[in-house]
Amino acid sequence: MAETSMLLNLGDLTFNEGLIGLPELKHFVLQQSSDMMPIALLHSKEENGLSFIVADPNSWFPEYKFDISDEEMAAIKAADVKDLTVLVIINVSSDPFQVTANMISPLVINVQSKLGIQLVLERSPYMARHPLTLKTMSVTLKEGLLGIPEWKNFVLQIVDEFMPVMLLASQDARMVSFPVTDPWLIDPAYNPQLSEEDKAYLSSENEKELAWFVILNVQSDPLQVTANMMAPIAMNPRLNLARQVLLAKSGYPTTRPIKMIDPNTIMAISK
Repeated sequence: MAETSMLLNLGDLTFNEGLIGLPELKHFVLQQSSDMMPIALLHSKEENGLSFIVADPNSWFPEYKFDISDEEMAAIKAADVKDLTVLVIINVSSDPFQVTANMISPLVINVQSKLGIQLVLERSPYMARHPLTLKTMSVTLKEGLLGIPEWKNFVLQIVDEFMPVMLLASQDARMVSFPVTDPWLIDPAYNPQLSEEDKAYLSSENEKELAWFVILNVQSDPLQVTANMMAPIAMNPRLNLARQVLLAKSGYPTTRPIKMIDPNTIMAISK
């Protein structure tokens, strides 16, 4: 599928079969500005005042994929899936307040032909009202983690209720994940140094743009949380590219005890 990093603005977008539940509505305007990304607005041209909030689902779920049939491709005059733009309809409910996405009925758009179709996914792990309180970001570690170089593809999962702990979930080894956190919450004076090779690898000349994480571990005897301050992960969020850096001569420990995080939180988020 095509990436939606460019602004989506189509003055005449046609869904020949309409939308699910609204087959009579076929003509729309898709509108987006830079300060709205990744959200856009889908306005009906046939019913004034009717608009839908839509967004790129990969902004929340980088692993989101599905199959599209030849017939569906033909319906929007698309020759290659790389030419397709995928959006999902966002719903906001007030009681209780919740933001969800219709992940089982994505909108598939061929920007070139200005044709779209709404699919219904069968046997999908997602829901019609999939909560978006779980925020995710894809992370690529081309060299893997120290000791496990074969694991290169991860998703950083951010759950508001568990902050400041986040979860680095492997996409190469299912059911494997690592709790991580911001090292400066543990040590405000933390000062990791990148080599010129590290900077070139991360395509970053300005270290201030990088995000840093340290891996947390739960020790059972005694029960406590420790942080590997010697081997932090530096990430360029602009490229979703990361590298685990070994600060061998820094004096930072691999198992620094921390009391700010409850061990039960680490065990809960890792389930």
